[in-house]
Amino acid sequence: MGSLLIEEALQDHVHFQLVGGIEHPGHPQEGQPLPGNPTLRVGSDLSALLKNADLLIEFSTPEASISHAKAAAQMKVPMIIGTTGFSADQLGQLQKLAQAIPIFWSPNMSIGIVIVRRAITSISKLLLNFGLAEQTKVSICETHHTQKKDSPSGTAKALAQELFKATGWLIKDEEIEARREGDVVGIHSVTFQSGSEKIRLENEALDRRVFAQGALLVARGFRSLFKKPGWYGMDDFVSAVQKEGDR
Repeated sequence: MGSLLIEEALQDHVHFQLVGGIEHPGHPQEGQPLPGNPTLRVGSDLSALLKNADLLIEFSTPEASISHAKAAAQMKVPMIIGTTGFSADQLGQLQKLAQAIPIFWSPNMSIGIVIVRRAITSISKLLLNFGLAEQTKVSICETHHTQKKDSPSGTAKALAQELFKATGWLIKDEEIEARREGDVVGIHSVTFQSGSEKIRLENEALDRRVFAQGALLVARGFRSLFKKPGWYGMDDFVSAVQKEGDR
């Protein structure tokens, strides 16, 4: 993801100027030139890098993300996080740090997933209004590559939360069907099934690049959309963009 973020950012000189990349000490890429920008090298001293940064974009592990968020909060540098697999306690730590800086977190940066989430809300409320909720069964399925560590995915959990928020229907983590197959980037589906018909919403990421593109889409307008410290997500981004468009 780091390489993809760099590649995408280098194509947009209007909005982005890279100041560096970070890996943990001893990583094979430490000291190596950034892909596509030989004047910058991969480092391990985040504090030194943040002195020249307006924004930190993070796709790593929960432990590294929290450590980096602490450094960013101390240096007053806003942060976008695409890391998944956080525990409730770890998310609580990040939310506390968001009292010092704007922190944007989304388990899935795909704009397509945003659309699916909005569709879940619309379908759920219509089924309730039509009096069909009791005869409708809702299921969530996700498929990812065999190297993905967290199961079910953070996106699948977010879809379940969207359903619960809209209607009160609860799908527990253990009820989400999680598959690990080959090098699948990510497939998420939500199915509403009654006795006589089925509605299925599905999003498939065809390339991991879509997550880098989504993160950079948020980053482009970050400083104008999220000026105050706080805990932000995709819903906040969509609402802020819509508000800007209505002006």
